[in-house]
Amino acid sequence: MESKSSILRVENFHSTHLGNKRDIFVYLPPSYRYEQKKKYPVLYMHDGQNIFHAAFNGYSWHVNKTVDRLIQNHTLEEIIVVGIPNMGAERADEFTHELEGVLYHSDKIQIKPKGHLYEAFMIEELKPYVDSVFRTLTGPDHTALMGSSRGGQVTYHIGFRRPDIFGKLAIVSPYFYCVDPLTLEEAPVYHTFGKKQSTSHIWMDLGGSEGTLVMEKHVREVAEKLLDLGYEADKEFIYFNAPGAVHSEKDWAKRVGSPLLHFFGTKGKECSLSLHGSEEVGLTGPECRLNPILAFDTGFQMSLLRTTYEVEDRGILNVLDDGTVVPLEEGETTVTVKYQDLEAAKSIRVVNAQKECVTLEMVVHVPVDTPEDIKVYAWFPFVYDPDSHTYAKQLQVPLQAEFVYQISREDGSFEVDHTGKPVQHQYKALSDSKVEIKVEYWS
Repeated sequence: MESKSSILRVENFHSTHLGNKRDIFVYLPPSYRYEQKKKYPVLYMHDGQNIFHAAFNGYSWHVNKTVDRLIQNHTLEEIIVVGIPNMGAERADEFTHELEGVLYHSDKIQIKPKGHLYEAFMIEELKPYVDSVFRTLTGPDHTALMGSSRGGQVTYHIGFRRPDIFGKLAIVSPYFYCVDPLTLEEAPVYHTFGKKQSTSHIWMDLGGSEGTLVMEKHVREVAEKLLDLGYEADKEFIYFNAPGAVHSEKDWAKRVGSPLLHFFGTKGKECSLSLHGSEEVGLTGPECRLNPILAFDTGFQMSLLRTTYEVEDRGILNVLDDGTVVPLEEGETTVTVKYQDLEAAKSIRVVNAQKECVTLEMVVHVPVDTPEDIKVYAWFPFVYDPDSHTYAKQLQVPLQAEFVYQISREDGSFEVDHTGKPVQHQYKALSDSKVEIKVEYWS
């Protein structure tokens, strides 16, 4: 018998702990209607209004479509997915725990932490309801938690505080540091856990073009701490640095299949290996870490946290098993990474010195009908020049940082082309530069 999956809406689910109500979305797999005695693993996801349906920006995770496809391909067991919508203005409060090391007072917005209450809502109110109404496998080995950005931060905190409830964690583009885009001042917003928990499957990732919002050095810092606690690299703990991916539902949708397969499926057979990272490193300057990506025939992808590298000329540089490049003298050589019978190589040049940051000057020319002195933004605020009717800013940007951004206004308008399509820009911090943008139309 064939059937289709379905998505149910539980309206006005009340939380006594938080004193609010929200709708809950529940994905039921194809066999749920006719396999009356079968029980299913459950994945809980934060920001649940965006995982099946389009967000305010028009994008969705399309988790239901990905789960359907993987089930149809026989690579994923059937699961239930519970989407927990955020409460808008209360999102940052609910996703922030008051724990040692979480410097929420230094965040870019004022936060009143409710993370412990949100955790209690999930564990004491929502999960018991789901387990009582739906046919679920209730233990931690069958219960996963996933979230992105601040949702990644709260997944990390809830998951490692309560491994007796959630045995599988997907920490997507996690907001582990608040970075001021103008001063580059960094404030950690995560707690460091002191011992390994019973958590059986961990997924942690980020996109290569998330700019200073989510930086690889910060996510990798937390990853290395987890490895130090004893989580096994590339097996129970899998990491992925997705080249070119931005901080958006559309890019989370592209890679959500990988954590699903890590938790509840079959990864398949390794089919390719590629090596990513900077082609130039300085004897002095920022640290360079290579990103070896292993791909499987199911579409699963991961970055190898630990592997072996071969360097053609070890007098020029060395590469540690975590991918860190150790420059020794100026010159150029080839680095090869191997995994079983797969290999990939790239040439790396060592120069005398690299700057930690480059200087970016950006000037935005706006349409003549733009209200004077309205605030305009890229990933930072501009300063208005009434003489030229332009917006400009000069700032320091970390070397190699990549951004995909829009020019937008404080009233919600943003740059579009003549067809009304939003315009996106790309920038990578390679050298001091000046960027001029001419906005033709506002949305």
